[in-house]
Amino acid sequence: EDKLIAMRQRGEIQGYRYDGAWMFKLIPWIVGIFEFQLDRMDREFAQLCEEYSPYWGRQSLRYGPKLMQVVPVEKEIPAKQEALTYQQVSNLIEKAVSFMVVECICKKSQGLLDHPCKKPLEVCLAMAPIPGVFDNHPMGGRVIDRDEAYAILRKAEEAALVHLTYNVENGHHYICNCCGCCCGMLRAVAASPFSVVNSHYFAEIDPDACSGCGICADERCQVRAIKQEGDTYTVIREKCIGCGLCVTTCPSKAVRLIHKDAKDLVYPPRDDVAWLEERARQRGVDFSVYK
Repeated sequence: EDKLIAMRQRGEIQGYRYDGAWMFKLIPWIVGIFEFQLDRMDREFAQLCEEYSPYWGRQSLRYGPKLMQVVPVEKEIPAKQEALTYQQVSNLIEKAVSFMVVECICKKSQGLLDHPCKKPLEVCLAMAPIPGVFDNHPMGGRVIDRDEAYAILRKAEEAALVHLTYNVENGHHYICNCCGCCCGMLRAVAASPFSVVNSHYFAEIDPDACSGCGICADERCQVRAIKQEGDTYTVIREKCIGCGLCVTTCPSKAVRLIHKDAKDLVYPPRDDVAWLEERARQRGVDFSVYK
């Protein structure tokens, strides 16, 4: 027990007390061990993580399901389009009873490598359905209530940060609010010919209504999915992650968010166990021995 508690304190495993007993769980590198090193991150560690990133990325992206999914700006989802529960940021917040906010580990590590980010730092949310689970948490975050969680999400949207969460239907325990300059996932999206995150929407610009101001491309899009064509702008459909950030600040209301057709959707696994089971299947691993 002492060994497991010490490993939890170092961010090597997940652990929490529930109903008087300790419960522990293995965690991956991302989202997991890397994020839990927030208070230990220094320049040397940041450099090592940066060097490791391409190797981890190739292995991680080689198999599905995708690790993260985009949760769009909820007010930009058209009323006539029925969003599923895991596509609504409010539903994720309402299901939880405990909340904690921490600094973004990606922004912190990039800052240590002389690439500081101008966007808000304390924006990453942890959530749990268990009361008091974040008290004295080893990540050293700040315990908040539901109202402040909503306020942080609004601040993130104003700063053009993308809501990312676990690519499952149920059991979400975090909402990362990510920028394209620091987030490893969004950097991969911008550099890849295909999206490495699961998305359920895409943006579309009406060329007749577009004023050509360039706010969507220059200030809002975090994955370089909008390009200029003559006097107007257009969305690169295969790169768009449907976050809705370009819609919120378009002065001419020329951008709208559109739900993908059923044939283009990849539905997330039911929960984390189903995610792991599908991952194992694609890797040729017998998952039954881990159940």
